[in-house]
Amino acid sequence: MKALDELIEKGIYKPEEVYIQSAYYDYIPQKAKYCKLLPPDEFIYLIKTASVVITHAGVNSILTCMQQNKHFLVVPRLKQYGEHVDNHQKEIAQVMEEQFNVLVLKDTSNLADYIQMASTHTYIPWKPNNQALLASLIEFLDN
Repeated sequence: MKALDELIEKGIYKPEEVYIQSAYYDYIPQKAKYCKLLPPDEFIYLIKTASVVITHAGVNSILTCMQQNKHFLVVPRLKQYGEHVDNHQKEIAQVMEEQFNVLVLKDTSNLADYIQMASTHTYIPWKPNNQALLASLIEFLDN
């Protein structure tokens, strides 16, 4: 969020071009539009109308972007910055990068370049596999 504020301050983006939803940080963006939480229908609307979405490495957030066919960039929340209790988001991001060619930002000093790359980046679309999910659930319940 700080990196986005810095890009706005440098004039790379206008404040009205950046909308941040984040309920997990004490930092409040100074330049971008911001809210803690949005109702699901507003959240989907903003994703649909965005040119590029920057998301944490939550599976639901990534899949929502894919389902909406959006250009997006994944920025995992990390333990070392006190953003999470462990680095499972880093692991999720790595899997999504390897299996779906998702664009993952590892250094926020490259944010502007990665936003530009995300605007044209092609990832492998996620397609639900209900049979595999059902088999996994049955196996889990049998154990």
